[in-house]
Amino acid sequence: MTATAVRPEWDAVPEQVRTFIEDQLGCPVAEADMCGGGFTPGLAARILLADGTRVFVKGLPEDHPLSGVYREEVRITSALPESAPGPAVLWSAPPDLAHGWSLLCLEDLPDGNPDLSPGSADLVAVVDALLRMQDCLTPSPIPEAPQFPDVHGAYLCGWGQLAEDVPADLDPWARRNLARLSGIEKGWLDAARGSTLTHGDLRPDNMVMRAGEAVVVDWSYLSQAADWCDGVSLVPHLILAGHDPASAEAVVEPLLGSVPDRDAVTALAAAFGGFWERSSRNPAPANVPFLRGYQARAAKAARAWIAHRTGWA
Repeated sequence: MTATAVRPEWDAVPEQVRTFIEDQLGCPVAEADMCGGGFTPGLAARILLADGTRVFVKGLPEDHPLSGVYREEVRITSALPESAPGPAVLWSAPPDLAHGWSLLCLEDLPDGNPDLSPGSADLVAVVDALLRMQDCLTPSPIPEAPQFPDVHGAYLCGWGQLAEDVPADLDPWARRNLARLSGIEKGWLDAARGSTLTHGDLRPDNMVMRAGEAVVVDWSYLSQAADWCDGVSLVPHLILAGHDPASAEAVVEPLLGSVPDRDAVTALAAAFGGFWERSSRNPAPANVPFLRGYQARAAKAARAWIAHRTGWA
């Protein structure tokens, strides 16, 4: 995945925040390499310390509209059990201690994002990581986490909104089937309720390889759900990586064993696709110029998957 947000360089971070980070690390920063993945325009840097140690630090000012996302990530990541395929948390700091910034320091993961293309050895590692999540995050280590449908259901309904004012450039297949898409996009809500802590935003840039294993990062949206929901969300990204819909489904099949009704999978696929289709038409957020293009590509992949599952022409 290409760069997705315009992030501040290390020298653009306020001096008192940089000093605080170095004090926490106990060593001066020798080099800071900015990371381009993700859609929040905060600090995200692989840092080399003067003693040769490497860490990863991310942060955002408290007055930024997305600061709450970073606070949630600190809370969720810190609660993951050691058996979960998440990154090791070295330290975190709230804004009242870190000069108005929310900061999170994680282990450095140098091996890059997984390759999700057909035939890649990383596919096995990714599925293994998600199977571990189903196991060790059920029940949720944050039992008060809200239900996934209650958190996301209000906006995972883009087809119905598009039907109210059909865009002139809407894909012909989507235009022909818009009423049917609107009719099924909420059919996942009841089936998706469950007790598994859910990532909710699985993409290749939210996973990093570590010695042949996949580590899931960027835990920014607190919710719990049925254990199959994260597997469903990965399918469009497998299609973007070169799979056809059938082979993408085959990759995630081990994750879908608990689905009570396979129509719920189709409905959740429609919900994701409608969200991306509608959102891709919004203005780009400040300093996130590539988000809408990504959403348009994801919507196209979701349309291919929904057409495969439904057989709609």
